[in-house]
Amino acid sequence: MAARERTSALLGGLLLAAAALAGAALSVPAAGPSGGSPGDTVTGTIDTRVEPAFAASCIGYCQHPTNAAKVFRWGLEDWRQEFETGSLSDHWHTSVDDAIGQQQGMLTIKAASDSGTVRVWPDDQSATTGRWESRVRAFEKTTDGTPYRFTWELVPVGADACQALTIVLASYVPGDEVATGSVTTLPDHQFTFSRKRDLRSRAWHTYAVEVTPTRISWFVDTKVMRTERRPEVLSGLEYRPQFVMEAVDGSEMRESWMQMDWVRYYTLKRPNAKPVKAPPMDLTTLTTLPTC
Repeated sequence: MAARERTSALLGGLLLAAAALAGAALSVPAAGPSGGSPGDTVTGTIDTRVEPAFAASCIGYCQHPTNAAKVFRWGLEDWRQEFETGSLSDHWHTSVDDAIGQQQGMLTIKAASDSGTVRVWPDDQSATTGRWESRVRAFEKTTDGTPYRFTWELVPVGADACQALTIVLASYVPGDEVATGSVTTLPDHQFTFSRKRDLRSRAWHTYAVEVTPTRISWFVDTKVMRTERRPEVLSGLEYRPQFVMEAVDGSEMRESWMQMDWVRYYTLKRPNAKPVKAPPMDLTTLTTLPTC
């Protein structure tokens, strides 16, 4: 009888110890999602958030985080388009009828062989300063014909609008070795950079730009590429986002899609968590002068 009592007491002690250890484990700050910091921890519960997994077929830049906003900690978006639920917002417009839609969580621009150049933009977002970012891919449906040029850019709006002063985040033809970014200034200067990337059809990449009163910085796949401070590029104009599939006049184009996983805008309220120091843009003189 005494032996059984000692065994019961021992088992009871082990159960109490296990319970104490479990309670201690739950009180430890839980690790945040990938890329988190001590400020992101949650006390008193277990953080079960996980990063979404990329499809096995994903090509291009397929790792987390995908966005510069996460790395440089720009905070919450002031305007965001995720394209996950419902139908495409009426705020999106296109230069070609029936060229846009919302498909499988993406803004999709569809261009046929004879569509010509297609431009797509929202009417509910514009600003003179801030950060714009989008995850973009080109998707060629055929291999016949001339490829479209795919461009993600900011276009001036309002009374001072001038297409020559557009800020290009990325422009390329599928199969190119580099994506290029630029800003043109009147009367004949263009500031440019290029970044080597996997630009095959269906390859995803994320491009961002930060416009402040004193500089413009370009980002590709979470890395700052260029920071330009020369006063010529600082127009002070109001900009809106735009996506372009540019056709070659007189050519039969390849049927293609341009798809955006998301489009976001952030203010400058939160300073960058990392330096944005980078080389300046390359300055060239244009032979064909822009007009307004």
